Amino acid sequence: YTIPGASIVADGNQMVSNSVKVKVLPQDQASNGGQNDGSSSARSSSGTSVSNQDLFITATASKTNVYEQEAFVLTYKIYTREHDLQLNNAKLPDFKGFHSQEIEMNANARWTQEHYKGRNYNTTIYRQFVLFPQQPGKLFIEPAQFQMTVGKAVQSDDPFDAFFNGGSNVVTLFICWIRNALPAGKPANFSGGVGEFNISSSINSKELKTNDAITIKLVISGTGNLKLISNPEIKFPDDFEVYDPKVDNQVRLTQEGLTGNKVIEYLAIPRHAGNYKIPGASFSYFDIRSKSYKTLKTEDYVINV
Repeated sequence: YTIPGASIVADGNQMVSNSVKVKVLPQDQASNGGQNDGSSSARSSSGTSVSNQDLFITATASKTNVYEQEAFVLTYKIYTREHDLQLNNAKLPDFKGFHSQEIEMNANARWTQEHYKGRNYNTTIYRQFVLFPQQPGKLFIEPAQFQMTVGKAVQSDDPFDAFFNGGSNVVTLFICWIRNALPAGKPANFSGGVGEFNISSSINSKELKTNDAITIKLVISGTGNLKLISNPEIKFPDDFEVYDPKVDNQVRLTQEGLTGNKVIEYLAIPRHAGNYKIPGASFSYFDIRSKSYKTLKTEDYVINV
């Protein structure tokens, strides 16, 4: 609900306060004395045990139908009805078959309230990963295990009850994704790029002397699997001495993949005088939005040595 701002007129001027948003959760079904289903698990939070309805972790994906190399976000989220909770150990999968990058989280977990399947929980996001599937077919994300200690008040003088008051709860997860292979008809110069990209080029000089270095810079910009894109080829004249390109990934991680620029600098040295043409680079990628292959080409350069 939104509670609008209050207003007042003072000295002929109207002033309005800020509005306030209030989130009201539905009634917790388990608060009706367990009458929703009469099960022991619905009432377990009042005892010494911790059921899988009192504490659990979910793993969800931002997309469930993706292409090879298309980014999606995997989120591990804690749901708990207990207030005294401590995470002792977490064993996450190695994401075999995926290129993974973790989204940086705030050091202090932010807890919020959420209504989930008829019950109210305190929730927080534990970890998030951007995953890039590296091959088509069926891949499995291995189970993740979390060990936690829950402190509960025990109305008993029994020392065994007191000992088991701080119990451990291990939660395992399993997820399977079936993904789409990239369609047939890949261009011969396909870079492996999947996303939305542009490319531009620049040259340091078109007039230079023999044995002076020439540098052509390509900038691939956009969002997708930027770090995994292969370098486009620049065909320098035969008598140029060509060095390995220098790559600088100026990217930041987002829920759609890597956003920013992949900067590639090609350095070559002409060994003889003359006029030369350096053809533009051709860059092909799979466009997620149109679900088709696109080929972009940079300009040709004519240089005088």
